[in-house]
Amino acid sequence: MITHELIERIEGEAVIDFRSDESGRVEDATIRFLHFRGMEAILEGRSALDALVIAPRVCGICGHSHLIAAAEMLESLYRNSGMEITLSSKAQSIRSITRLSELLQNHLKWLYLIMLQESAKMLGTPLSLSLKALYASSQINRLAALFSGQWPHSSYALPGGVSCDPTQIEVMQALKIVSEVERFLESEVLGTSMKEFESIRTRSDLLSLEGDYGTLVRNVDRLGLLESGQSHGRFLVLGLHPGCERVSMDEKGRRAADAGRVSEDASHVYEGKTYAKNALYEGTFFETGPLARALVSRRKLIQSLHGAGGDSVLTRITARVDEIVYLLRHVRTLLETLDLSEPSFIPPPRIETISAEGYGIVEAPRGSLIHRATLERGQITSYSIITPTQWNLGNGTSAAPGVAQKAMIGAENNDKASFIFRTFDVCSVCTTH
Repeated sequence: MITHELIERIEGEAVIDFRSDESGRVEDATIRFLHFRGMEAILEGRSALDALVIAPRVCGICGHSHLIAAAEMLESLYRNSGMEITLSSKAQSIRSITRLSELLQNHLKWLYLIMLQESAKMLGTPLSLSLKALYASSQINRLAALFSGQWPHSSYALPGGVSCDPTQIEVMQALKIVSEVERFLESEVLGTSMKEFESIRTRSDLLSLEGDYGTLVRNVDRLGLLESGQSHGRFLVLGLHPGCERVSMDEKGRRAADAGRVSEDASHVYEGKTYAKNALYEGTFFETGPLARALVSRRKLIQSLHGAGGDSVLTRITARVDEIVYLLRHVRTLLETLDLSEPSFIPPPRIETISAEGYGIVEAPRGSLIHRATLERGQITSYSIITPTQWNLGNGTSAAPGVAQKAMIGAENNDKASFIFRTFDVCSVCTTH
């Protein structure tokens, strides 16, 4: 039996074609992203610096990540052409503050607007949590805007640094916002202190939490999905991230990851099934995102859950919430140690003289994001973007399914499979760039 499910509220929309047995259990799933946006084609033939304005507009929720990936790509072009380009520690810290702020607000929106509401709806007990999501994300966006000047679609990062030059007043304002988000996190999301949450190691302790995250875990338990959603158990981190190295993990262990081993497969695009290309590492599917980052950085709670239940729905959901705690602490440290005496921007040579190839890689909310380009005398001749959703939601074959495909196979029905699909925090807008 073949059924088609339109999945909305995922930064765009997608269609999943489910093949099920007579009882409704999912035997196979094909993921289709229906809209073509052509951002790569738009960039071709333009000045290299145009990427700093166009790239953040690939996505309205992870524009900081796209901007910083584009800026780092341009900086690699300088180096690959033999030119020197330098960034101060201050500029690097500001880029980290804004990018990590983006991850924080994204994870909170996903928790409140998608996972909590979807689980409650499936149980027949709808929740209205939009105001909580709005409050939390707006606080964090205010923090980022102190350095980026606006949100979304900011263009403050450029080769050589950042365009802002904050004072101690902005830093104090940012720290005040961090304190407020910490209060919200402990009182509303966790129902306990950040320190106590970090000491948790077992599923039973998570089920007993009083906050909104605890409500989600109990909802998922009532749906019988805590242990569902297991995929290949292969994980990849390609960008620099707090506590993380560039690492691939699979049944053979941990190894240093190399962006040169990344490839794309567009066969499903040419077959007319989807506008999303597959992203592969060493020719196979790897999961990227918060779960991969947590395992690579050896965070204790996620290691414990993964050891007990693999890459299940519980492990994947908890990894995102755990990352909120982990990154909020790191943002505070970056703000407290920011050296305002350093330059924000060190002018590089004119980019119009450059002919080279280069790439920039960052860890975006959903995983590893890659921008690649080739320049001829400062003009873009080719531009390629590999987004996290391409890694996690690619279509494979029945013998070698993609990450989310494998996670959905075996689900009791389409609704439960769609919920598993949402645990990957899908973004069709980025994927069909």
